[in-house]
Amino acid sequence: MSTSSLVLGLLLTTSAATSTSPAMPSGTVTVPLQELLPLYTQQQRQAPPPAPPTDALVVKSQLKGRLTSEALLVDAHFEVEVLASERWTQVRLLQLDAETYVTALPALDDATVGVMDGQLTLVTREPGRYSFDVSLALRPMGTGAERQVQLRFGPHVTPVPLRLEADATAFTLTEPASSEGEESEVYPRQGVVRIGWRTAAAPKVARQVVRPPLEPSIPEAHASWVSTLEGKATVRMRYKLRLDREQELELELPEGHRLERVLLDSTPLPANMKDGQLKLKVAPTRFGETEATLEVVLARDLGIFHLSGRLKLALPRVSWPVATLRARAHFPAVFNYRREGGSMEQYETEAENAPEEGQTMPLPGKELFFRQYLVAASAPTLELGYSVDISKSYFR
Repeated sequence: MSTSSLVLGLLLTTSAATSTSPAMPSGTVTVPLQELLPLYTQQQRQAPPPAPPTDALVVKSQLKGRLTSEALLVDAHFEVEVLASERWTQVRLLQLDAETYVTALPALDDATVGVMDGQLTLVTREPGRYSFDVSLALRPMGTGAERQVQLRFGPHVTPVPLRLEADATAFTLTEPASSEGEESEVYPRQGVVRIGWRTAAAPKVARQVVRPPLEPSIPEAHASWVSTLEGKATVRMRYKLRLDREQELELELPEGHRLERVLLDSTPLPANMKDGQLKLKVAPTRFGETEATLEVVLARDLGIFHLSGRLKLALPRVSWPVATLRARAHFPAVFNYRREGGSMEQYETEAENAPEEGQTMPLPGKELFFRQYLVAASAPTLELGYSVDISKSYFR
């Protein structure tokens, strides 16, 4: 009993010494042991647990980065174990420089993640494990070809490497040294992850030259007259066309002429003939080409040749300008011919008297050569006088 009284006296004395109530009496009392033990157990339960060695621990952190032409984009993952309870706890994760921007923050129960005093911080007063992701954009200083950024860790985070993705064809890493693959581990130095890069020079692309629409024209035209002694004449026109798309071409036939056929690059072409006006739709045969050949064949009755007389010849008027027109006349050989008028001039230059295109055999009769330059909005004309050739006659 004395032992129980002594223990109880010590407990009451301790309680009285620690109590905040100044009216608590002092003294000793004798209590049975079976009643003392429950009182002692209750006092042990009410004693506060010892404080944890630290308020919180960052148990996991991961960093992934991706290079763009303007910034380094970072996705950070953290897992934080908060041990303290019933008081506010701050866990400082990353230090944010002036050119570091938070682009995405998590929404947590019983905790808040945000920027406080220039640091990315977790704030809570509830213990537990918090897992969350944060997105950042790190913009480099300056606008030159060389770029550099840095990411600094907070005091509560152990520095970890950053897994970097960079397109090797678009960027060249200058810090750290560039690796062969498009992914690399960038390790921190003195608690700071530094990344430098240079934008690869864009390949020079040849500027596409847009060709202006081609003005349709006829750089060269050839004509030929072939007539019998009875005056049955055939007029054949061959036009070298210059165009880059479908165009409308108009020909006005001379009076007294009949249309026999029209060919475009040796292919028959439907003709719309009305009141001597021939309207055609012409285009290059192959895509991308700018040349075509139009052939027009006409027929005319010149009338019977007499001992002497005059021939009035004309060619179709074309709606496109003609740079050079060359004509040949194959008339009966029994006559002499002389130019007496018209817009075409006669010439006898040997170099220009080449066989006509498509002509395999020489045509009968006397061959005469004529030409005209810069024909526009007019019909080429020619007047010939003829008389019987008596140069080989016995009587003069």
